[in-house]
Amino acid sequence: MIDKINTREWSLLVILFLAEFTRGAFFLTFLPVYAVKHLEISIATIGLVVSAHYLIETIFKGIAGMLFDRHGRIIVITGLLAALTGILGLIYTQNTFLLISSAAVFGLGISPLWLAIIRLVAPVDMPGRASRMGLIFAFWLGGMGSGPVLINFAISYSYNLAVIILLVLFVSAVLVSFWALPRPPATGHRSANASLLSEMKRLAGLPAVTRILLPGMFLQTLAASLLLPILPIYADEVLGLSHNQYALLLTSGGAAALLFLYPMGKLVDRMSLKILLTTGFALSAFFLFTLTLSSNLYYLFLFAALVGVSYALVLPAWNALLARVISTEMQATGWGIFGTIEGLGIGTGPALGGTIAGLLGPQGTIYCSSLILTAMALFYLLYPMESSLLREE
Repeated sequence: MIDKINTREWSLLVILFLAEFTRGAFFLTFLPVYAVKHLEISIATIGLVVSAHYLIETIFKGIAGMLFDRHGRIIVITGLLAALTGILGLIYTQNTFLLISSAAVFGLGISPLWLAIIRLVAPVDMPGRASRMGLIFAFWLGGMGSGPVLINFAISYSYNLAVIILLVLFVSAVLVSFWALPRPPATGHRSANASLLSEMKRLAGLPAVTRILLPGMFLQTLAASLLLPILPIYADEVLGLSHNQYALLLTSGGAAALLFLYPMGKLVDRMSLKILLTTGFALSAFFLFTLTLSSNLYYLFLFAALVGVSYALVLPAWNALLARVISTEMQATGWGIFGTIEGLGIGTGPALGGTIAGLLGPQGTIYCSSLILTAMALFYLLYPMESSLLREE
């Protein structure tokens, strides 16, 4: 229930929103435009900078989670301060090596934040945690989605204003973290003898992880990331949409997901995960496929919104599934390990999606993504996960 979330927990959600808003705005809008137009840095270099940020964050998530489990708030605060240093480096340097290094520092610094928020706001042993996860996803998606869009208004006025806004927002997140993050022994120091390797071995020894979670984790992120390089091409060459129409299409899907995340989270607390995952993946596959059936703008907006609603059902249900095998003492570590595995799917998808589009056209990539989601829906429908593998707590 929302009314059971206290002020400190709301503040943690605000930190997540501000951090995701800042980096989404910075890496997806501000830096590419500013660097290419005013610093005369190549698009290829900017690609390396952005990749360095997300790659370092993904690689170090497991270690960041372990450190947070051991030491608590100091890891997040230190990380946010390091991330701020990375932002300043990105703003005030034109050297390629320093740009890549600063982006990597930013990624390393922000890597514990998501893991800490999940552990503190929606611990795995909390009744009704799926509702809270819906809120966490809503703040995360809201920040990540609105940042790249809204910063354009500041850029249209001046780049200096955009820089000031991004710095103020991130510094605000850092300052709030000093108050919002609980002090020991509320977190940290309870898992001092545990290690990343031991948790990896424990998870690898669970049939639920190896037979259900690992393949599902990789495939669902792969299905989504297949579409990243081809959606703009499909919108332009096949649908004939303008840039503004394409932006509105993405907004309709993202807004629908954002609005439905909390209600879907409450649904997850009340219904079978088997039913919800099967339904969510099946609807995602179907509505994604329907995007290829019409070029009517109104239908496209409707189908995109329905894809967003389906995604909103999958996210909290999938997270609830993962929570069943996460150790209560090593929560951030477990989430970090899973986050790294999901990152492999995200890293593989764009290259594979581009290859498929080259062979079968942009529609072919959409069909492949829809097919993967359909296969996952059928798997969760037919596999007896509720009665056997996932009761290993």
